[in-house]
Amino acid sequence: PLSTAGMFVISLLVGIGGFIFSVGDIQYGIPFLFLLQMGWLWLLFWLAGRMIERKDMEIHHLQEKIEKLEVQASEYRQKKKGLENSCHGLKERIARYTQLRAFTDELAASLQIKDVQTMVGSSLLKLFGGEKDAQASLHLFDSPNNPAKDDAVGQWLTKYRIPLWIQDFSQDQRFFQDPADRRGSLLSAPIERENGVIGSLILESPQTRLWDEEDRRFLADISSLVSLSVSNAVYYEKVESLAVKDALTGLYARYRFDEKIEEEFFRSRKSGSPLSLIFFDIDLFKRVNDSWGHNVGDEVLKSVAAFVMGQTRETDFCARYGGEEIVVLMPLTTLENASQIADRIRQRVAAHPIGFEQIPVTISGGVSSLTASMDTPLSLLQSADQSLYKAKGSGRNRIVTS
Repeated sequence: PLSTAGMFVISLLVGIGGFIFSVGDIQYGIPFLFLLQMGWLWLLFWLAGRMIERKDMEIHHLQEKIEKLEVQASEYRQKKKGLENSCHGLKERIARYTQLRAFTDELAASLQIKDVQTMVGSSLLKLFGGEKDAQASLHLFDSPNNPAKDDAVGQWLTKYRIPLWIQDFSQDQRFFQDPADRRGSLLSAPIERENGVIGSLILESPQTRLWDEEDRRFLADISSLVSLSVSNAVYYEKVESLAVKDALTGLYARYRFDEKIEEEFFRSRKSGSPLSLIFFDIDLFKRVNDSWGHNVGDEVLKSVAAFVMGQTRETDFCARYGGEEIVVLMPLTTLENASQIADRIRQRVAAHPIGFEQIPVTISGGVSSLTASMDTPLSLLQSADQSLYKAKGSGRNRIVTS
């Protein structure tokens, strides 16, 4: 379209031309009518030009708005993509922490350290996506802050007490003299109790760069839960031990022995398997207390109990029956074998004076085994007690079998 000035020039030229050709008709007023028409035409052109200019301005503004809207749309698309990614990440976190809640419930139900270790090893991989080649474990040290010498990861965790994240072993020179010999990735976090590191939570895979920073933070959360669960299991075992064991000697308590002998008695009667019982008594124990004091007497009791437990099997049941009396219940053991074990314990006690004072201590013992005539657990116990009475009466420091 022509500009306003262009239309004005064209209208002016047309008006001049028309005026020249109509000079002869002046008396009729035709030139004036023609000029009036040209003026009106010029006004229309001018108005049209102004309208065109306004439309152009509007189009220009619209184009600017469209460009701004396109920029905003692009920003919104980016934000939408970011929100979608965030939503996806949140969904993954929600799913992960939902699994963590179930994991926490299972931990709370595990009151034995072995159960905690087994459960953690099987559940940890599920929390991290179940990678087929990955391995997970809960490793506990023999004592707090004392990892094995060949446990480089455990030593690092004990020193720094923060989660460890290795993307590629071959690029890490902290743990191996020649890192190129080993590839893979690792996540590990310390297990703490009472301001000490007692173990490590380890997630390892032959794949490199398998986990990220979010996984490390998640493992740190899990390690806190596992640390609490391990502490609870330790406390539970201590309480359980105090409830069923004698605090001085570490032997089982009398009431627990009464339960055990009844269990083993009827099991042996039903299966026909042998069951033997040893009844020990420390010779002249009252004289030790009177001569050296009760503290030394306690030391003698603990030492004799240690000798007994050191010479029996894990399947044997050692208990403090009362005072200086110790009983050993021996499932699947014949009278002859039980007598040999009892005499070996007697010899070891006699050969090792006890305490700083080097007090000579001896023990006497009575041994009995289950027979067809015994109809109650008490009859087995009384048989061993009678043999012990004979050993005490015949000079002490000996074993008598019934």
